[in-house]
Amino acid sequence: MNRTLKKIGFSIAFNVGALYVAVTLLDEVNYAGGWLFFVIAGAIIGLLNTFVKPILKFLSLPLIFVSAGFFLIVINALIIWFTDKILEVLDFSNIDFQIQGVLNFILVAIIFGLVNWFEHWLFKRSR
Repeated sequence: MNRTLKKIGFSIAFNVGALYVAVTLLDEVNYAGGWLFFVIAGAIIGLLNTFVKPILKFLSLPLIFVSAGFFLIVINALIIWFTDKILEVLDFSNIDFQIQGVLNFILVAIIFGLVNWFEHWLFKRSR
């Protein structure tokens, strides 16, 4: 159990790091809410990656196969879009996440893909 909690904590930390990189590198990706935004959004992304992403991957397996894995970027973009919409629905006070344009969703998805790859590589090595 302790190992699972540790993995969840690292996953949220990696999501926070990826969010920070995205908002720092991309001018059209904006947020409000300081560190609390990063923690809440990182947790939401972690939950979506745990519960929704496997379903999306299963349903789009033929597209992933035909595109040689590039469709995974679209799935990551959907996860980021879902995060944006969930934050709108939950309406936390002073917390906002805005991404302008489909290209920026794709760029954020690539950043998250690289971070997720590194996270999986790191956890695989630590076993």
